[in-house]
Amino acid sequence: MKSSEIRNAFIEYFKRNGHAHVGSSSLIPENDPTLLFANAGMNQFKNLFLGLEHRDYKRAVTVQKCVRAGGKHNDLENVGFTARHHTFFEMLGNFSFGDYFKKDAIHFAWELLTKDLGIPKEKLYVTVFQTDDEAADIWHKQEGIPKDRIFRLGEKDNFWRMGDVGPCGPCTEIFYDHGPRAGREADPFKGIIAGEDRFIEIWNLVFMQFEEKAPGKMEPLPRPSVDTGSGLERVTAALQGKLNNYDTDLFWPLITRSAEISKKMDLLKAIEEMNRDGIHNKISPTVRDQIAALRVIADHTRSCSLLLADGALPSNEGRGYVLRRILRRAVRFSQLLSGGDAFLPEIAKVFISEMSSVYPELKTRQEHILTTLRDEQDRFMQTLGTGTHLLEEELKKLKSKNQKEVSGEVVFKLYDTFGFPVDLTRLMAAEQGFTVDEKKFESEMEAAREKAKASWKGKGIQSDEAHLIQLAQKTLDKSKPTVFTGYEGITTKGQILTLSNGQTEVSLLKKGEAGILITDKSPFYAEGGGQCGDSGSIKTDSGEATVHNTTKVNEVFLHHVEVTSGEIKSQTSAHLQVSSLERRRTASNHSATHLLHAALRNVLGTHVTQAGSLVDSVKLRFDFTHNKALTSDELNKIEGLVNDGISQGTPVEAVVTTYKSAIENGAMALFGEKYGDQVRMLKMGNLSTELCGGTHVSNTAQIRMFKIVSESGVSAGVRRIEALTGDLALQYLMKNALENQKARSNAGLIENWSTYLESKTDMSDWIEGKKTEIKNLEKEIKKLQGGQVNVDSILQSAKNFFSKSGEAKFVCAGVDIDDRDVLAQLTDQIKNKIQTGVVIVVGKGESSHPIIVSVSKDLNPEITAGFILKEFSQVMGGKGGGRPDFAQGAAPDRTKLGDAEKKITEFLGI
Repeated sequence: MKSSEIRNAFIEYFKRNGHAHVGSSSLIPENDPTLLFANAGMNQFKNLFLGLEHRDYKRAVTVQKCVRAGGKHNDLENVGFTARHHTFFEMLGNFSFGDYFKKDAIHFAWELLTKDLGIPKEKLYVTVFQTDDEAADIWHKQEGIPKDRIFRLGEKDNFWRMGDVGPCGPCTEIFYDHGPRAGREADPFKGIIAGEDRFIEIWNLVFMQFEEKAPGKMEPLPRPSVDTGSGLERVTAALQGKLNNYDTDLFWPLITRSAEISKKMDLLKAIEEMNRDGIHNKISPTVRDQIAALRVIADHTRSCSLLLADGALPSNEGRGYVLRRILRRAVRFSQLLSGGDAFLPEIAKVFISEMSSVYPELKTRQEHILTTLRDEQDRFMQTLGTGTHLLEEELKKLKSKNQKEVSGEVVFKLYDTFGFPVDLTRLMAAEQGFTVDEKKFESEMEAAREKAKASWKGKGIQSDEAHLIQLAQKTLDKSKPTVFTGYEGITTKGQILTLSNGQTEVSLLKKGEAGILITDKSPFYAEGGGQCGDSGSIKTDSGEATVHNTTKVNEVFLHHVEVTSGEIKSQTSAHLQVSSLERRRTASNHSATHLLHAALRNVLGTHVTQAGSLVDSVKLRFDFTHNKALTSDELNKIEGLVNDGISQGTPVEAVVTTYKSAIENGAMALFGEKYGDQVRMLKMGNLSTELCGGTHVSNTAQIRMFKIVSESGVSAGVRRIEALTGDLALQYLMKNALENQKARSNAGLIENWSTYLESKTDMSDWIEGKKTEIKNLEKEIKKLQGGQVNVDSILQSAKNFFSKSGEAKFVCAGVDIDDRDVLAQLTDQIKNKIQTGVVIVVGKGESSHPIIVSVSKDLNPEITAGFILKEFSQVMGGKGGGRPDFAQGAAPDRTKLGDAEKKITEFLGI
């Protein structure tokens, strides 16, 4: 039996038994901060069980998308190496909200498994809670299960709680016996207790019959409920005769494609051999590890694709971090399997093709899924390449010394410098028989937190990073960290210590060649903390080079240069000159961010803190914590405060002091980090005081002016402002002023420009007036469009059906109109004509087609517009929502209109 058939059989069985089919909720929980991801079928019904919400059904059946990869379910390292651990799985579930209880729940489960799905009864065992005599009796007397196949287990295994307090109750579980080849324990009770792979739980029925008021104090619930969960992957394995979930058709197409790409087709035969021989197979450890890699890739591709489809994005925190961790683990295993390039997007294409009929969002967001996977994969492969090279070098050294532990310093260096995942370092070390000094790594992490934030790390280097790190370290071995003279001026004389072409150390660079130049001291600011690196020039007696950027590694400044004349030689003196225009503009933008930060806190509140920034010679970008978009009034106040601070001509002072002294003087310590004793405090009179290592103006008047050009959202709780300063802000304002003048002239709003400042006519008011005129004209057009549709002709296709309220009509029509207002009016007209019934009108758009559903109120709650829309739109690959009497949505596939109509006629019994 195919997995798709099992899924459908489950749904259809419970629909026949009075259950409403409720679609899977998103993997991203709505209004439930306690959940990282949807991890059980009951998540979307939580408020129903708690009595906080009521719906028009008391029985439900679902196939819920679930992800378990964080929090208490964080067993990511087991995925792929066991038969039944998954990050993503589908939970089959039926639910009773104060309707049926133990007798029906047990009967439904047993009948579905043994009759509809045809599992032999002798293959099944059940467990009950140790004191639940009622459930044990139902299994024995009602379903005829021998007592010796019913086992009583304790609270740990067979009692469920929602939390420390709240609904709770006993469970009964059904186990499937995979036979002797699956495990060595023949005794079913011992096998179940031991967690033997031979006896696998395939269904858990939870009976919510108590409310725990306090730990140990329970009272019976007035309306006991049922929550059941059956893993589709486990049931499929049982019905397809597979000992391992990964060998079923849910995973096999993905595994096959991975084997093809990696040229490891022989692994498929090995998998078949493992399934045939079970515990007696003689597969080598190497082949087992390769098979595990296939399974990791398949599992992780499933979870990543669906998480991306549901709106999750890779990041360094929360849900995004878990997603990124899963994704990177899959990239690592695919790269290992292929011995070269990773191939996640290719596997995702197979998954999307296989599962889009079940989860249409995969097809709808296919481009987004594949693009994100590709971008993340490429980014991580770059990190992986550098980190792997460095780790391999370290492991070679350890082998030569007969040592078996990777130092915590090395692990921290990989993590801190490259963002190389610590768990990946552990994995790669373990693959070669090494352990990691966890205690020292944690010590290094703590030391990093204590380190002063007087300066900050630069971004990754575009050249051979491993080489540049070695280059910087070699420089430090011979000399000291680069002395930064850029706070005092933009020129200095220095000694060229090292030259590199980006791949290897060289003695000289000739005209036209690019590379890296290291000096003993430099006025060039090295990129970091959101401020770009300085540019400029370096001259020697033998040549000249342009500096395009400046970065740093371990406090060694790397000047990214291109020789423009002659040649630049190592171990010679040089004159270093920062571009005065670029530095001045960058300094203005950086100083403006400090004034902006202060203004934001003044206008919005002290909850505002910096969440990131980017400062260069063109613009400034400032991210800050705030939970809603800023109003025009707020933006005007913020902009006014910044410009007022500029006009005050306040001196800007930088003082190196102790952290304690800086805080006592009102300095802001950003990001909640810990600081060392010595920090650089930047003070702008009473306007702003922050800890900062960047370059700044010496007086706020040098910023000249400040103009906000955009405000937007970055992520939940984070907003972004982009702005201009100085001459670029002036150019921006002059351009806008000229355009405004031309627009006012064309609109006939002003004749004499000398009276412009006294004019009370606002251009935006004029535009709003014109928009209102246009809107009124559009309404007239809509009336005309609606009038073009022959309602009487549509009514001729009306079909009769019978409801509890009596005779009713069903009308479904497709029209070539995209406007939802017109479609809604048309739907109302038809409903008013038929009086009692269901009306569906499908419009015609470009890529997505609007759907309007209207149900006469006398049919509620027996028939609701929301339910009709969900069933109808799913066939067309769409979705939507609304009230019981009115709902609207959209769908991409209009060719399925006839199939969707057929589904509703069947539901209505026509």
